[in-house]
Amino acid sequence: MRSEVKCVIVFGLTAFWSVVAVAAGDEVDWPGFRGPGGRGIITGYAAPESWDATDAGDEAVLWRSEVPGLGHSSPVVFGDKIFLTTAVSSSDDVPLQVGRGGNTAAADDNGEQTWLVLCYSKETGKELWRKEARKGQPQATRHSKATHANATVAVDEAHVVAFFGSEGCYCYDHDGNLLWDLDLGVIDISKYGIGWGYASSPVIHDDRIVLVCDDPKNPFIVTLRLSDGKELWRKSRQGDCERSWGTPLVHKHDGSSQVVVNGWPWIVSYDLENGEERWRIEGGGDNPTPTPFAIDQRLYITNSHGGQSPIYAIKSDAKGNLSESESTSAESLLWKVDRGGSYMSTPVVWGDYLYLGNTNGVVRCFHAISGEKIYEERLGGGASITASLVAADDKIYCPSEDQTIYVLAAGPEFRIRAKNKMGEPCFATPALSAGVMYVRTTKAMYAIQPVDPSEPESSSAPKPKHNVLFIAVDDLRPSMGCYGDEHAITPNMDRLASRGVQFDRAYCQVAVCNPSRASLMTGLRPDKLGVWTLPIHFREAMPDAVTMPQWFRKFGYTAVSHGKIFHNPTPDPQSWSEPIRSLPKLPDPYPEGTRETVQAAMKALPANDWRKNNLRRPSTASPDLPDNQILDGAQTDVAIESLRRLGNQDEPFFLAMGYIRPHLAWVAPKKYWDMHDPAKLPVMLDQEVIGDTPPYAPHNNSELSHYVDLIDMPKPSSKTSLSAQKMRHLVHGYYACVSYIDAQIGRLLDALDKEGLADDTIVVLWSDHGWKLGEHRGWGKMTNYEIDARVPLIVASPNMKTAGQRTQQLAELLDLYPTLCELAGIDVPEFVDGKSLVPLLQGVNEPVREAAMSQYYRRFDGREYMGYSMRTDKYRFIEWRDFETGSVTDRELYDHRQGLSEDFNVIDTVDNKVVEKLTDQLMALQPRKGLVMTPAIHSNPSPGRWKANLTFENQSHSELRVYPITPTGKRGRVKRISPAKNATFNARIGGVYVVENADGSVHEIHSPSFPPQTIVVGDH
Repeated sequence: MRSEVKCVIVFGLTAFWSVVAVAAGDEVDWPGFRGPGGRGIITGYAAPESWDATDAGDEAVLWRSEVPGLGHSSPVVFGDKIFLTTAVSSSDDVPLQVGRGGNTAAADDNGEQTWLVLCYSKETGKELWRKEARKGQPQATRHSKATHANATVAVDEAHVVAFFGSEGCYCYDHDGNLLWDLDLGVIDISKYGIGWGYASSPVIHDDRIVLVCDDPKNPFIVTLRLSDGKELWRKSRQGDCERSWGTPLVHKHDGSSQVVVNGWPWIVSYDLENGEERWRIEGGGDNPTPTPFAIDQRLYITNSHGGQSPIYAIKSDAKGNLSESESTSAESLLWKVDRGGSYMSTPVVWGDYLYLGNTNGVVRCFHAISGEKIYEERLGGGASITASLVAADDKIYCPSEDQTIYVLAAGPEFRIRAKNKMGEPCFATPALSAGVMYVRTTKAMYAIQPVDPSEPESSSAPKPKHNVLFIAVDDLRPSMGCYGDEHAITPNMDRLASRGVQFDRAYCQVAVCNPSRASLMTGLRPDKLGVWTLPIHFREAMPDAVTMPQWFRKFGYTAVSHGKIFHNPTPDPQSWSEPIRSLPKLPDPYPEGTRETVQAAMKALPANDWRKNNLRRPSTASPDLPDNQILDGAQTDVAIESLRRLGNQDEPFFLAMGYIRPHLAWVAPKKYWDMHDPAKLPVMLDQEVIGDTPPYAPHNNSELSHYVDLIDMPKPSSKTSLSAQKMRHLVHGYYACVSYIDAQIGRLLDALDKEGLADDTIVVLWSDHGWKLGEHRGWGKMTNYEIDARVPLIVASPNMKTAGQRTQQLAELLDLYPTLCELAGIDVPEFVDGKSLVPLLQGVNEPVREAAMSQYYRRFDGREYMGYSMRTDKYRFIEWRDFETGSVTDRELYDHRQGLSEDFNVIDTVDNKVVEKLTDQLMALQPRKGLVMTPAIHSNPSPGRWKANLTFENQSHSELRVYPITPTGKRGRVKRISPAKNATFNARIGGVYVVENADGSVHEIHSPSFPPQTIVVGDH
């Protein structure tokens, strides 16, 4: 994984999951060959997996409609209509060679033909209209496996463009009225002196149509004005291409558009505006048919024949002759494999993998970023793939001439999920729209929908799914009434517990904000993700990680975030469907004079004190302000607005609300302080540090020493301690903040009820870790102990039979990812490390796991350690290991049979068989191994200190955020670039910069080079 990501740094590519670059649900229309952008994918919808088109009673088959004549053109979907072309022969016997074979002869089908443009109802398959474009003898022959109507129409809001090669170009409106037609002459795509038929589909881009007309005698590319067919420019391809059958790709990048045309001996890119050449590369196979396409500014092109079968991945901004190894343009060739390309079928990219199908039934998978070959397998004895591959819902569809559509599981392992009978050969590429697949066979067109076997009734629309209200509370220990804390005033969290299941023994993965949240949101254990500390953003550790909201968006959810869900100040914009909203300026919650107090305290600090310019204001404040004039209340206002808005849309929502309090500083409106009598609050005056522990196991209370009133915060091991009065005040502040947050959660739940959404919304409440309020002489979190690792967790799902119950079964925050997927009725991804808690929600005494894992990193006396903490039903067992080697340095054991207290390490006093059993159990969960702190994305100073300025030009619609990445993988100070502006960094060779924008559509990684370059960042 790390070596592949380093390739991304070199080339300046984005490594985040490719499919989600397109917003979920955008691909309702499939306006031309292979759909939007020629990518062949849709996202955000469940898609069909199993069906039998030969079974009239199969509920997956929405409808079947007869199609006259013969054609390999694909269905095109726009609005409520489907458009198709065909050629109807005057002969009753129309030959078509099916299956594998090396026949190069033309078909005996030169009699009178009628070329038709057909329109069908998307809902019912009923033919709405048909228009005769031309009638007569074909002006060119066709291959025995081809038809006289191979090219797919291109459609926009007002036009339907059909091109039949030598038989002319025709433009209709959506009601079938002819707007204009054009004769481009005879375009005889011949080889061996035999016309093999025209197959390149037209492409509409804005007000232009692009047509590729590669007659070997006079090959050319031409653009026409869409409104009237007027020729805008024509470019001869003489000497560049002898013949081609592929559809051109029009790709917009950096504000300009290029036309990429597969060909032989050259693949060429032209400027859409004027036809000037932008780049070229040697073509490889001499029968170029697959269509180029783009994913995340990578252009993918393949072709085959004559012993050549290359695959190319090319940068969108390529220039010049990419085949000249001496040229700087060669850097634009990201990767190339010499063999493995496809002959007839265009590949598809889903996630990180490129899939290709061939006429011999072999499918190949390559890593889309690196070009590494993943597998090569055969579908079956009779499979022959001529149509192009398409993908949706983690499924790769391979239409075959053997009357079957094979469905492969997406991912690096070859697995056939289904073999679906069509009853007729499939030469045409399917279309996908809103989860329904439209398949043209040699005789008919079918609409295939996803069907849940457990639900006999189905429809073409996405299945209704529960909404998700995802509530995170920072630093919240189980100090809540429902958890038995008699001092807590939390009526709203208590009523949520009465609607759901309360987990009394739930544990975080790491007891500090960033790694805990990164693990929960990606579903990956910290050691797999590579995030253990505060400074490392998980996108640098694993750029292609798929977060929970990203996964939900894949199934049609709108994901919106407010407050702190990921670790601030570096949230993850690509997780969300829309940018995180900024709040208006709020009143200062601190009294006048606070700033001067802090400045005076900083001035008095020693010159080498790390807080000299970073000292924070007091640890507590009780302003007499309304709830919504303080941060969490203001965020709740915005979240309620989102709840109302999202509740009125058709798509389900994933609404995340992350509360800052009771994280320090403890700032809450005065009325919440007044709710609590400080004299009655618990104050830990008789605490001792846990006995017989390694010196690096406890924390040093440093978190509170950031604040001006706690500069001299004593460590747990200190002889001094806070005064009882100060302790009581801090405890008072914590409980006041908990009550304040409880009130905001109550407002959110009230809005859910008022909007009528409660009966169809899953609500989950969690905290990222616990907190010490004097226990073991500690204040803060950051240990492996029960007080820091244990968190409140409540899950309430509609129609729960176990509502109001509590469970003592063990759970981890990691388990939320698969749990919410299962509750929402969407697929549970295979990559998650957690276990679904749904069995517990259905019966609170059903165990899901035998142990819950937490861990914590320590640096102590110049050495690094990782402590692995395993909580079982009876014990907490901790094994400390050397970070780099994994060798054991110390162990701790705490007996929980007498309660939750962990006062003394009993590792040396229990039966050794108990320790051995626990060790074996831990080893099975966390094998001993060395770890590397530096993430995959990091700068590399080894090339030297050569300066190479790097300029970023923002041509996108939103503000860019550019983060320099340090050699240790940390994000440096962000530089913000407004639209139409640029910024220059005084960079050095080996530096790395992460570029992203607020709406998540841009996430790129770039490095400086010689000569200094300007990176133009546009909308993706």
